[in-house]
Amino acid sequence: MVLGTSLGFLVIALILIVALRSVKIGLLSLIPNVLPAVMAFGIWAWVVGQVGFAVSIVAGLSIGIIVDDTVHFLSKYTHARQVKRLDATEAVRYAFRTVGTAILGTTFVVAVGFAMLGLSTFRITSYMGLLTSLTIVCALVTDFLLLPALLIAFDDREAAQETDPNFAPAAAKGAAL
Repeated sequence: MVLGTSLGFLVIALILIVALRSVKIGLLSLIPNVLPAVMAFGIWAWVVGQVGFAVSIVAGLSIGIIVDDTVHFLSKYTHARQVKRLDATEAVRYAFRTVGTAILGTTFVVAVGFAMLGLSTFRITSYMGLLTSLTIVCALVTDFLLLPALLIAFDDREAAQETDPNFAPAAAKGAAL
C-alpha cells in the first residue's frame, strides 16, 4: 500500500513536470500533495489512538482528490508567470483570484460528502469517510497556506540568484557571520 501510494505521488509529480513544463514546480507539488495525508494520519492517530488497516487505504483513495486542487492552483500560477509575466507574489494572487473560490467550494462539497460516511454504523466505512474528509481539509490548508509560501520563497530565491551572483540565502549569511 505504501509503495503503491508513493509510486502514485511520483507519477503525478512527473506528469506535472511535463504538463507545467517545470521540474521545480513538479517536484514542489509533492509537498502539498503528500503532506495532507501525513497531517491527517497524525491528527487521526492523536485523536483516535490508532490507524487500522482499513483506514490506511485513505492515502491511496484520496490522491486524485488532493492533487486536483494543487493542479488547478499551479496551472494558474504558471500561466501568470509564463504568459502574463507576473512576479511570484502577483502570480499567487492571480491564482487565488481565478481558482481560489472554486477550490474552496469543491473542497467543502467533497469534504462534507465524505464526512457523511461518518454517520455509517459500519465502523470501517465511518472511519474511512471521516479520515478522507480530514485529508481533504488538510489539503486545502496546505494548498492555501503552504503552497503559495513555497512558490514565493523558491521563486524569489531563484530570481535573486539570477540578478546577484554574490547572493546567499539569509540562513547562509547568518552562518557565515
